[in-house]
Amino acid sequence: MDSKLMKKSEQFFSKFPELRLKKGELILEPERDIKNTFYLKKGYVRTFVISNQGTELTMHIFVPGSCFPMTDTLAGIKNQFFFETLTPVELNTIPKTKVLNFVQKEHDVLLDLTKRLLLGLDKLLIRIERLVFAKAEERVVSTLLFLARHFGEIDKSAVKLKYLFTHKDIAAFAGISRETASREMESLVKRGLISYQKHLIKLKDRESLKNLANM
Repeated sequence: MDSKLMKKSEQFFSKFPELRLKKGELILEPERDIKNTFYLKKGYVRTFVISNQGTELTMHIFVPGSCFPMTDTLAGIKNQFFFETLTPVELNTIPKTKVLNFVQKEHDVLLDLTKRLLLGLDKLLIRIERLVFAKAEERVVSTLLFLARHFGEIDKSAVKLKYLFTHKDIAAFAGISRETASREMESLVKRGLISYQKHLIKLKDRESLKNLANM
């Protein structure tokens, strides 16, 4: 979103109540009636599903400047996902009718939201392809590279994740069991591709990891 659109959106959304949540707090659940749209000012939110066996699968991550759940707000499609804070977040909560009135008047904002939805759909399709065809190692490595792009900070020649991600978190992103995620992470540590610094994951050799992920 360009600076003018961002400013216009922030001016509108900032009029509404602000909500601050800690990491790991649930915002929305499937099949519940939703009266509000959420505007993400700071932090990251993930959407996930839970299988009949109790396995979590992360589907998408919302970044600052995102609105959700727009499929419900714009199209009236009932939400099928859990929404959970991935980091501490700041949100604005806006009645759906107010958001609809706003985007109907501000066509440039609506166009930008549509572009974001399509980009998100494209990423989701790529993610589904990887989940279907990639081996466990590729899934784990792709997850680490994804997390590094969003939550990484340069530490000499390596990239360190700013937040704590457990093997359970990695498994939920990769669509595998926690045991499999632990096994793959241990293998990457032994090969010197990743390490831990005060429980935070550090990617030591991104180029080798990209090759493993076929990226």
